[in-house]
Amino acid sequence: MSLETAIWRVTDQGPVRISYASLELEASLEDMVVADPTMIGLDLVIVGRQISTTYGGYIDTLGVDSDAQVHVIELKRDRTPRDVVAQTLDYGSWATDLTLEDVTALYAEHHEDSDFEDAFAERFSQPLPDVFNPDQQLTVVATQLDPTSDRIVTYLAERFGVPINAVFFRYFQDGANRYLTRTWLLPPEEAAASSSRGSRRRGKVRPWNGRDFYVIQGTADSERNDRWEIAQRYGLLSAGGTSWYWKPLRNLAPGKRVFAYVGKVGYVGVGTVTGEMRPAREVEVLADGVMVPLLKAPGVGTSFVARALSEDDEVTEMVVPVTWERSVSQDEAVNEPGLFASQVTVCKLRDERTIELVEERFGLGPDDDAGQTPPGDAID
Repeated sequence: MSLETAIWRVTDQGPVRISYASLELEASLEDMVVADPTMIGLDLVIVGRQISTTYGGYIDTLGVDSDAQVHVIELKRDRTPRDVVAQTLDYGSWATDLTLEDVTALYAEHHEDSDFEDAFAERFSQPLPDVFNPDQQLTVVATQLDPTSDRIVTYLAERFGVPINAVFFRYFQDGANRYLTRTWLLPPEEAAASSSRGSRRRGKVRPWNGRDFYVIQGTADSERNDRWEIAQRYGLLSAGGTSWYWKPLRNLAPGKRVFAYVGKVGYVGVGTVTGEMRPAREVEVLADGVMVPLLKAPGVGTSFVARALSEDDEVTEMVVPVTWERSVSQDEAVNEPGLFASQVTVCKLRDERTIELVEERFGLGPDDDAGQTPPGDAID
């Protein structure tokens, strides 16, 4: 399956095809990827470049994503297809055994006066997960696609679940305008699925179902934990105080299911996200049959209001609208030894026992649709 990229400039006289431009692109691609890993569709903390392995050779770029998965990124350069794929697989086998301590040391070698865990928390607004390096993802970066690379990478990924993919860039110039295009060999979601299949075989970490999130809503022994009361009453989730707490709410896209948890108490609600994150000061809710600003709604305390009105974006309160399938008071929370719990505001809920037990206690089936909103309450 050969892939090709072409660009046309639309004019009044019709489309005009823009030709490829000559550029030693691979010489600068690594700099571009390190500066902005999203160029290859990945959000990473870059551990370092030209990482020496104990097998011999140097990995072009090593990174870690928000799930603490290690990424090996190799530029094709002037190597043959077989050579670059074999080298990438070799580096991947070395990366499999990297521990948090190994990566922390490698990061320190390539970043003066910077700590890996701090860099991870700053990049992803959350601490490192409990399981480090559960999977690896291998990515070959090149400026041209050849049938042999296509065939080898596709065979390894689709037939054997090897977490490998390739991304290709083309450079175009149209007068003073310059363009860079990107083409994946395999859709990124297929490569991620391959990685997940590999992790199940290795038994390192539970796969995520792609839907369920854990969200903490305060702690029961705090001076006044009205966060869950507000969330339950007005159909929302909130976080604030510092961006450390509210930034993870951005991961809650509409349609995702959330399991609300109150610290020291347990699980208090299951619902479906219905909108994007917004500042609390801009939100209106339905209270006693009338739409009012959330900050003026009954039960919203002065400390919540003060944070929401703060001019400091780090401090402000943010909210995400939710339709609760089932919600209970803190006195009725589901809590048993061994259920998943974390101090991270939002994280992927992978623990099947927790999901199944909470669903059972709340009288929910795994395929139940959202539809229960507390009477008289809504968010706009």
